[in-house]
Amino acid sequence: MKERQAEHQEGWASRVGLILAVASGAIGLGNFLRFPGQAAQNGGGAFMVPYIISFLLLGIPVCLAEWTMGRMGGKHGHSTPFIFREYLKGFPLKLSGAIGVMIPVMIYVYYVFIESWCLAYAYYFLTGQMSLSATTRDGMTEIASQFFITLTGAGQNGSSFHSPIIIFFLFCVLFNFLLVYRGLSKGLETFAKFAMPLMGICATIILVRVLTIPGIESGLAVMWNPDWTKLTEPKVWISAAGQIFFSLSTGFGIALVFSSFLKKKDDVVLSSLSSASLNEFAEVVFGGMITIPVAFLFLGMQVTSFGTFGMGFIALPSVFGMMPGGNFFGGLWFLVLFLAAITSSVTMLQPGILFLEEGFRIGRRKSSLLLFLFTFVLCLPIIYFNKDFAALDIADFYIGTIMIYILASIQIFIFVFKIGVERGATDANEGSLIPFPKLIQFVLKYITPWFLLFIFVSFCYMNLPEYLDKMNPEVMGLLAENQGKNVDDAKTKAVVARSVVISLFLIYGFIYFLVAKALKNRKEKGALT
Repeated sequence: MKERQAEHQEGWASRVGLILAVASGAIGLGNFLRFPGQAAQNGGGAFMVPYIISFLLLGIPVCLAEWTMGRMGGKHGHSTPFIFREYLKGFPLKLSGAIGVMIPVMIYVYYVFIESWCLAYAYYFLTGQMSLSATTRDGMTEIASQFFITLTGAGQNGSSFHSPIIIFFLFCVLFNFLLVYRGLSKGLETFAKFAMPLMGICATIILVRVLTIPGIESGLAVMWNPDWTKLTEPKVWISAAGQIFFSLSTGFGIALVFSSFLKKKDDVVLSSLSSASLNEFAEVVFGGMITIPVAFLFLGMQVTSFGTFGMGFIALPSVFGMMPGGNFFGGLWFLVLFLAAITSSVTMLQPGILFLEEGFRIGRRKSSLLLFLFTFVLCLPIIYFNKDFAALDIADFYIGTIMIYILASIQIFIFVFKIGVERGATDANEGSLIPFPKLIQFVLKYITPWFLLFIFVSFCYMNLPEYLDKMNPEVMGLLAENQGKNVDDAKTKAVVARSVVISLFLIYGFIYFLVAKALKNRKEKGALT
């Protein structure tokens, strides 16, 4: 009985806590790993032009729409299916609601594994066990690369279970579970109030150290003397829009869920703008100003050949290995990454918990345990089939890219064409410290939906064929043969990729069934009362 009463009292202790919680969900590895990698590969400072344009046309409007929709739909409940009851019904409601429940839960499944890498690197650096001694840059990166592959088990399927990474993974899973178990205000909000300032302090220390390295101006030149010719490439614009999309966690449904706890007297306009701005500050100032200059200073133009994981777990450890006091600053940097990752992963679990609580009247303790067991079981195949990150890569593409684009598009089209921008802005202005900007209303009405649609279609056109081929053993085997690689390994990776996609369809079907059942239960209960 006490647990049930606690559910109804669930909410935020303060507006600052809410802003920090939402910002902590958005500030994650995308800010500190993905952004530097994207910028380095897309013209350095030139990347900032389409990036800022995308922030204004996509980032801010979508954030404002999400917060407004969340508060408007909060009277029906605090999980995506029940929030969407304000705007949808029937099959569209079940379809969209299931997507909203599935996305954060399934992203957590592989995100928590990457989170454990950050914790492991912080531990090895701070304890002086990260040995990256070499006489040449190439030798340094080769040692760092081998360490990364061995630690994460990316060399062979199943080797992750024989690596120390499994210990760090179990710790991360248990820590996430503990924070979720404690609820929103006592768990996530309390931790965010502690973790976000600590993250900022550590990142500031590293930034000061980077900016005082002799010769760092040559690294900064990459940001401030951009390659403007890159702006003529469509890929750069699509990458910039995609980065804004991922950075703000647009389409995760997390801001939608968290803002549903707000009342009419609570601010949504300034709060949403504050959380978005805090996220962008962390990304550009800490993610960009630390990683890009120092990587180019120590490693030169070869940095552009590193992908997201390569930049974060091979290039940067090599840099810290060459830097005086590298163990300390390396440990501090990966501690920042770990804090960014865990504040994000905890928020990803909240929508699933709230859905179980509301849809099936399960208390937080039981729902937390059920979700813990469900996600833990799903984590194991991701960890086992980790050769060349095959399972992780395909899951991230279909969940962390395709599905979040779909959910974000659903939200925007609901806000623009179902609610109406004027009505939405009027509702948002109630209790807000500043009015819903007129310019953003214009952008939402005439630009954002079509910009979002263009980016989605363009991204699929450029990337979907490659990922469809990754599920075809014959195609991948022939490609491997032409490149002189192991044909059997290539075919095995294709089978793994296909299995992941089939599993995702089955999981979605299961969640769709649960959503339909939960909505029916609520409808019957409403009819009885």
